[in-house]
Amino acid sequence: MTSEHPLHVRADDVAPVDEDLVEELRGLLGEVSGFVQLAERLALLSDPRRLQILFCLHAHPGVRSSDLARAIQAHDSTTSHALALLRDAGWVRAQRSGREVRYELADGLAHEILHALGSDHLPGVDHAHTHPHGTPGGAPDHPKRAAGGR
Repeated sequence: MTSEHPLHVRADDVAPVDEDLVEELRGLLGEVSGFVQLAERLALLSDPRRLQILFCLHAHPGVRSSDLARAIQAHDSTTSHALALLRDAGWVRAQRSGREVRYELADGLAHEILHALGSDHLPGVDHAHTHPHGTPGGAPDHPKRAAGGR
């Protein structure tokens, strides 16, 4: 980040007393649950192949696992294993049509993170504007998603 100023600043010039600040922070942390689950879910993003898969699914939803494997230059079995991990963690979901399985992002958090990381959509793929659940792609938040995510 090249900004000279922090992203957040206090609304006033009065810094809280250290003990008061600690108590406020503890209160804030007490309002949010699921840090362990969220950390485990985010840890999956540290693997380059899994991250490449997410970039591909963000760029073009509905890709088959065999096409993903070819795009990231990995074996089908490696890609299937990565997709299973991502699916179990709530990052992706599978859509079956007959014998064919296509994958897409499972929730808005994945979509937001990928945009923040610089992922883009391929031509012809755009955000739909009316979704029943309000997230890009219309996907509801995954039930395993930890509280506190936005």
